[in-house]
Amino acid sequence: MKPGEGVALGGRYRLVERIAVGGMGEVWRAHDEALARDVAVKVLREEYAGDEGFLERFRTEARNCAQLSHPNIAQLFDYGEQDGSAFLVMELILGETLSDLLDREPVLPTRRLLPILAETARALHAAHVAGVVHRDVKPGNIILSRAGRVKITDFGISTATGRIPMTDSGMVMGTAQYLSPEQAIGKAATPASDIYSLGIVAYEALAGNRPFTGPTAVD
Repeated sequence: MKPGEGVALGGRYRLVERIAVGGMGEVWRAHDEALARDVAVKVLREEYAGDEGFLERFRTEARNCAQLSHPNIAQLFDYGEQDGSAFLVMELILGETLSDLLDREPVLPTRRLLPILAETARALHAAHVAGVVHRDVKPGNIILSRAGRVKITDFGISTATGRIPMTDSGMVMGTAQYLSPEQAIGKAATPASDIYSLGIVAYEALAGNRPFTGPTAVD
């Protein structure tokens, strides 16, 4: 299935405008015709339709998000599959990502940054209490709503305790510049891994650059 303007998912979520594109999915603003409200819909990218591995990742994200209820975590409303593809329906958050803010203002004053870090940490704590590790904490997954609230999103590579891992031993998942040391060498991520990544975010916002850089992601 190819996501596009006007496409209806699940017979009720009509895609209106593409908001973002990630490694695994596209995020669209959509209209829920049953409840007459706008929502955000994450759809599996067209090239991965029918791929059981990517479909299972979407199912895992849906299951993990379904366990989470916190004011600083983007709320999951629904999940569905259609024509070999999959989609998640989430609350639509009007605002911008922390990465967009840092593009404009590379260095944030502490009085502005600390509340963002605190709300993000509370959201991660709630996820960890529920047994979910995000594994990809970075500015692009931290949304600053127009109402002034922080929302963590994209649990696409998250893991939950008690479930069979989705990756092989030694496989690295996450965004290179924010990876904890154990993730970088292919070991399992823990709640501490998320906190390490949040520390990298804090460093970047205070110093105006990431602590570890190189010409390639591997470097």
